[in-house]
Amino acid sequence: MKRRLAVAGFLSALLASCSTAPTAPSLVSDYAGRPELQDAGSQAILARYGNDPGLLSALQEAYGERPGDLSLPRVPELGALDYASDRLAYIKRTGWGSVGSYNSQYAAYSATSLPYTGLNWTRDGCSAPDGVGLGYREDFRPACNVHDFGYRNLKVYERTDANRKTTDDAFYTNMKTICAAKSWYARPACYSAAYAYYQGVRIGGSSSF
Repeated sequence: MKRRLAVAGFLSALLASCSTAPTAPSLVSDYAGRPELQDAGSQAILARYGNDPGLLSALQEAYGERPGDLSLPRVPELGALDYASDRLAYIKRTGWGSVGSYNSQYAAYSATSLPYTGLNWTRDGCSAPDGVGLGYREDFRPACNVHDFGYRNLKVYERTDANRKTTDDAFYTNMKTICAAKSWYARPACYSAAYAYYQGVRIGGSSSF
């Protein structure tokens, strides 16, 4: 999938640009020396996004310094008057929903033409180069599957910038939910990787939508 290449290329460039290990910018300087963030991937992310309030927020959530935001986008109700409207609502509910909700729908319908015709259930997980998000390809695979469904169907039935952003925002929330289930020590690096993946799709995902 083009998104895989876009994210991989973006994160490879990110790591290369940070190979000289510059001093962490001020917004995250208090986190750069913490032992749980000393892996190469986390250090590259801290260097690249050190002045990004979004990364600071992610780290604060990971460390319990601010309330965690794991809310998913609001989705339309089913039950519209026409088939096409219901199908679009279903796509949004599934592509913007939780991993658990997507998994139940995939198990029930991926090999059928139900509950609506014309749905694309194909998926290929996610990828990132070693060094940035090391090991998170499999951690984030469930979130990437949901993201695949949203992209591959919304680009057919309602291709808008707003829908792409909402799909990306749901992707980020699902990754953070995965990270929140990890131990306190593993959580900060995971949140950092989730933010880098999110930025990867925001910057490089338009060609896949």
